[in-house]
Amino acid sequence: MGEVITAHHHTLTRELECVSQVPIFQELNQEQRLSIAKVTRPIHAQKGETIYRPEEVSQTLYIVNVGQVRLYHLGEDGKERVLRVLNPGDFIGEIALFTDEIHQDYAEATKTTELCTISRTSLTELLDRVPPLALSLLGALAVRLRVAQRQATLLAIPDALPRLAGYLLELSHQKTGTLTLPMSKQDLAAYLGMTPESLSRKLKQLVTAGAVATVGRRQLTVLDLKALREVAPQ
Repeated sequence: MGEVITAHHHTLTRELECVSQVPIFQELNQEQRLSIAKVTRPIHAQKGETIYRPEEVSQTLYIVNVGQVRLYHLGEDGKERVLRVLNPGDFIGEIALFTDEIHQDYAEATKTTELCTISRTSLTELLDRVPPLALSLLGALAVRLRVAQRQATLLAIPDALPRLAGYLLELSHQKTGTLTLPMSKQDLAAYLGMTPESLSRKLKQLVTAGAVATVGRRQLTVLDLKALREVAPQ
């Protein structure tokens, strides 16, 4: 882990660009987005730098504009457990709107990253002025809960092969074709609760079965949905 990142100069045009690509803001009109951009501040991080760590008070909404951020916590054995990987348009810290939450996990940049930040005070004021924003946030929280439930369901499966097959079915939306993994294979292994070596072996099993084909480091092609479903949890 690197040092905590620092704030950079605020540019309204850049912040409006960031705000406009976030799903929870896309239903708002231009004037409402501009109101959000005016209270948004940028921070930058290089690969490996820490955005926040456990025991810090959460009072900020973080939006990924450029780059990637991974959330993880350390188990009692010292191993990392990847919780989520955020790409441009994703956000974290919405719990700060409702409570003085203490961060339980680490947020770390996996590449050169630019984030837009909105303080709890500013966002609370925006909720009063822009009512549609409150509904968008509630919808986003519901989606976040479903994702967390799906991950918990996958992690409860004792066999790593069905765990991987189930994840790929979800990622592909049960369709054949080429897909891009949203995280590195090392992080994916941690996300699915297995070692990188185990992930590599299980992936080769799916390739041998004709269910998928590897295209590149981060790309796979789903070839046979039936074969994948036969392995995935029912």
